[in-house]
Amino acid sequence: MIDSFNMRKFIKSIGILTAIAILGTGCEKIIEEPAPKGVLAEGLSSPEITEGLVTAAYHALSANVINPANAFTGPVTNWVMDVRSDDAYTGGEGAAAVEYSGVPQMERGVIFPSDPESDGLHVPLSKWRNNVIGIARVNRAISSIKALEAEDYPKQTRLGEMHLLRGHFHFLLKRDFNRIPFLTEEDNPSEVSNTEYTSEELWGLIEEDLLFAYENLPGPGEIEDGRVNKYTAAAYLTKLYVQTEQWQKAIEMANVVMSGPYSLLPEFEDLATIEGENGPEVLFAIQFSRGNAQLNGAVFPNHNWSNLLNGPRGPYTGDGFYLASQNLANVFRTSEEGLPLFDTFNNDIVTGADYTEPLDPRIDFTFGRIGIPWKDAGVFDETWIRNSTFFPEGRSGKKHILSPNDPAINAPGTGPHAASGLNYIYIRYADVLLWKAEALIESGGSLEEARDLINQVRSRAINSTYVQKLDGSGDAANYVISTYDTPFPNQQYAREALRTERRLEFAMEGHRYYDLVRWGIVEEVMDRYFEVEVERAPHLEGEVLDFNGNQIYLPIPQEEIDLAPELYSQIDGY
Repeated sequence: MIDSFNMRKFIKSIGILTAIAILGTGCEKIIEEPAPKGVLAEGLSSPEITEGLVTAAYHALSANVINPANAFTGPVTNWVMDVRSDDAYTGGEGAAAVEYSGVPQMERGVIFPSDPESDGLHVPLSKWRNNVIGIARVNRAISSIKALEAEDYPKQTRLGEMHLLRGHFHFLLKRDFNRIPFLTEEDNPSEVSNTEYTSEELWGLIEEDLLFAYENLPGPGEIEDGRVNKYTAAAYLTKLYVQTEQWQKAIEMANVVMSGPYSLLPEFEDLATIEGENGPEVLFAIQFSRGNAQLNGAVFPNHNWSNLLNGPRGPYTGDGFYLASQNLANVFRTSEEGLPLFDTFNNDIVTGADYTEPLDPRIDFTFGRIGIPWKDAGVFDETWIRNSTFFPEGRSGKKHILSPNDPAINAPGTGPHAASGLNYIYIRYADVLLWKAEALIESGGSLEEARDLINQVRSRAINSTYVQKLDGSGDAANYVISTYDTPFPNQQYAREALRTERRLEFAMEGHRYYDLVRWGIVEEVMDRYFEVEVERAPHLEGEVLDFNGNQIYLPIPQEEIDLAPELYSQIDGY
């Protein structure tokens, strides 16, 4: 494997070379970046400039391509989509009209194609533009690679990388907006509409990019850490095939990944550390770094700005956005035997250290609870909560933030407290295990094999070091977790086990809403969630919430339609 120093050097170069990619940044021309002129145009086919364009395409994965605020409201972590699900609250001050008004809209399911009062921080607009800029950068890089005549340049590898990134950006757009344009290096963006392709055709085009990547990328030992590789492509194809219910293909690609050099990390909490962020579990991570604190006028350009305000008060002096819902806290309840409570988990209310009933230990790796130690920084208590009237339990997310004592995080008052250099892990080995289990269950395959795969994920949680009391006298809570030790009785039980496991394992990692959508249960789940949660969450008190099943997808930003009304039309429901 390439050593971590070289990987970090590669990531730091993203900030240094970002200027090469910004060949025209006016928002009104995001898709149609003008052809570069002068020295840059003359050098487009040089290895140095081509590498700069490739690196700039990687940088677009960070979502920090317009400014840090747009990275926060159109985040790579998709925390704003967790807020749209039953997993999370917006947090902050808690009032719908306060701060980043586009995000509370997501929580309440009241979403509009435009929001002039959000000062350009409308969630659909940020998510659309961040990904379209990524596609433009990838296509510029592909054109440059193809034009290059240097014999010692790794053209096929770089083309494989860029095709995977292009598939990724289109995948994100398709999943959020459903009806999108598909743009290649051969296309004139001013001629491609968002109605040109059917949904099936769009998924097929994304598959073509990912298959090209799979066929042309080397393995992880033959390419720098931080770049995508053949197994990244195989994992992404698994994700695509599960999304499109091509179960046999999903199983085949999952088997490819499982034959490679990947495994679960022994300790669940290590996924949220610098040491574990590119470890054996990680198949695709968006790379961040604390380097280049000031660069070309930008502050911490290589930080994960998606988490800008998503830290608690206390030692972080944070802004308290992105809090776990009561419903999510309750799903970590277990039976006396240590298994999830599929139908009755929400019949009790999980609080802080005063709650003594059995819990899955992953709860205290996922968010803060009053009276429970937070990493190595003391006990999470009321002083860590920004607004204890609206959010008396706090429940700030822990997975996306380093310990305040970690040297890789900024000291309070010196920089963006929650926007650290910690990577965002987009696909990990646990995903692949559970995707294969899902494909087996849904295709009528072996429920015993699916049970084994689910148990592998649960076993890592069982064998991880649990959160301890501050005095070291024992576990911080009544942690009880076990594997499924008897065969699944039927497909429906297996399905419930799989879906619950995904929620527990990936809670507050930005996947929950998309899972509900692809399972076809988002309206049912959200209506049931709103009915109960408005009685339990003070910031929702008195509100009448009803999930609009006609607005499962985000609206095409009205600003984009206004710029090209002959190309873009609004999706149904808006």
